[in-house]
Amino acid sequence: MPDTYDTVRSVLTGVFRVPEDEIRPRRTLEELDLDSLALTELVLVLHERFGVRIGNEDLSRGTTLAQVSDHLDVLLADGTGTVAPS
Repeated sequence: MPDTYDTVRSVLTGVFRVPEDEIRPRRTLEELDLDSLALTELVLVLHERFGVRIGNEDLSRGTTLAQVSDHLDVLLADGTGTVAPS
């Protein structure tokens, strides 16, 4: 499986059409012009890609891409956010 950060980067470029050269670990979601509706969609897309439950409260416009990636890594490592297949 690709690195978590690379997957988040892929989602941002593919789904949200964020230019590749604008994506850096310390950039915030706000700096990438993601509004509250886009954040909700991002949560859903990441849930689908990673199979973990991410609360809307876990991502804000001030969250950096590194923080998003780190949070996903924690959820995946400890299994607390893993969703059982239905």
